Amino acid sequence: MKIISKIVIIAILTIVVSCNKEESKGRFNYPMIKSKIALTKEQTTKFDKITTKYTEKAKQAWIDANGNKEAALAAQKIVFAEQDAKIKAFLEDKQYEIYFTEVNIERGGREKYNMSLIKKELDLDSLQSVKYDAANETFFTVLRDNHDNYHGKLDVYMQYHKEIDVSRRAAFEKMMTEEQFNKYLKLIEEYKVGKIEE
Repeated sequence: MKIISKIVIIAILTIVVSCNKEESKGRFNYPMIKSKIALTKEQTTKFDKITTKYTEKAKQAWIDANGNKEAALAAQKIVFAEQDAKIKAFLEDKQYEIYFTEVNIERGGREKYNMSLIKKELDLDSLQSVKYDAANETFFTVLRDNHDNYHGKLDVYMQYHKEIDVSRRAAFEKMMTEEQFNKYLKLIEEYKVGKIEE
């Protein structure tokens, strides 16, 4: 049951963290993914057609589930697998490898992924590591719980993110050394935490 709960949380976070991008570029940052896999013109046309179609299917699966998160996740898993198979058919192996890595980062939440990369670079001890994870989990839970208030409203989302991040930063500053915290501040700029990645 814990595994299912974690999967549900990850999927919700994916929607929460990325829904602010829905209006302009869809649920996932496909422009960024395309730039990383260096598509030809023909591949770009196919990629755009497939991702547009399956983005709509994924949204519809969520709507059709009527709030049943497990049903929505199961349906979306099928949609994602179909999309991946269609895209694999016209990409070279190396391109698909990059696509698959990047799209799964998007599906799990890019910011959450970036925060895990930052954690690795901070050289935290075991107690700091536990506190770092707890502060992040609290941050993403509060952000998720406010989803209905900012869905589709980028400015409102950014304001929520900024306000909630004040507490997360304070927790990090308290549990990190000055050197670690200064490094953290540099890394969040480098990883564009709290910003829309292009």
